[in-house]
Amino acid sequence: MPNARIPFPNNLTLSEVLKFIKELDYYSQHDRIIFELAPGTFFAPFSMLVIASKIRYLREKCPRLTVVFNGWEHHGYLSHMGFFSMCGFDHGKELGEALGSINYLPLTEISKVSFYEKSIDQYEELPDLIQRSVDRSADVLCRDHDENGQMFDVLSYSIREIFRNVFEHAEAESLYFCAQFWPNSQKVEFAVADFGIGIRNGLGTNPNFRFPTDKEALEYSLLPGVSGKTHLPRRSNVWFNSGYGLYMTNRLARNGGNFVIASGESAIHFTKKSKWNYMTSFPGTALRINLDVTKIGRVQDRLKEFREDGKTIAAKIKGSANRPPSAMSLLLRRDYED
Repeated sequence: MPNARIPFPNNLTLSEVLKFIKELDYYSQHDRIIFELAPGTFFAPFSMLVIASKIRYLREKCPRLTVVFNGWEHHGYLSHMGFFSMCGFDHGKELGEALGSINYLPLTEISKVSFYEKSIDQYEELPDLIQRSVDRSADVLCRDHDENGQMFDVLSYSIREIFRNVFEHAEAESLYFCAQFWPNSQKVEFAVADFGIGIRNGLGTNPNFRFPTDKEALEYSLLPGVSGKTHLPRRSNVWFNSGYGLYMTNRLARNGGNFVIASGESAIHFTKKSKWNYMTSFPGTALRINLDVTKIGRVQDRLKEFREDGKTIAAKIKGSANRPPSAMSLLLRRDYED
């Protein structure tokens, strides 16, 4: 097919981003895609990550496809954050090259093997190694723990559980993430994406949770006690898989902001009191956590509250076996270090 000239949406709202990456499936049938980047377009972490991830995926899936960006010179921020590198271009900073600061974490790739930094790490549980890495990322954004302690707690906990989900269920060997903190508004956004088997296939390894649509699988994945793999090998039962990680994470995010998850042909956007469903197209899984730091509250209190809610909900879900939350899905890092 001939060339396709595609303007980036001027207003990268969640609905526009999810629609845009779905439309790219059609345009990938062309010989050449020309993206028009208008000056001044604002890219939040999630929009930047999922668009770049989708372009990267399509370039790898369709090796004869030529991709061109017009107007890239107006987007130094994208270049610095590693957007073009994520798309597969040798332009701007490479993934993870920018140092990051109290206000942002650039587009970064982290592989499963990278958690094993020392020879002794082979004797550690993978979730412990993930926690060590996650704390470093949370530290960058929350420089002052006295002032931003609750922000650190919610990020450290939530990112750990999301990373665990990728490496324990998605069968992915690496993931991609980025983040931004806006001090004036006291809001933070963290985005994660992987090219694993997706939520529906991940849950489907458990015969109790095989669903005909991505939408249904996504909705169940956020319920307590729902998990595709319940007997992962562990050296102790501290990290046993109970299916509470995404449930607790999305409750935390909604308590002080909102939560988005996209996988396959579906996406869901949750706030504290509302839920929206979207059609999209994303290989693997992408998640977004948006938080208003002033509304987080005391994280440990929220975890206890959500745990009790979760136990009641899980008891009503067929196939959950009414499993209690694992110890680590309920605790912050400092709780089990003391």
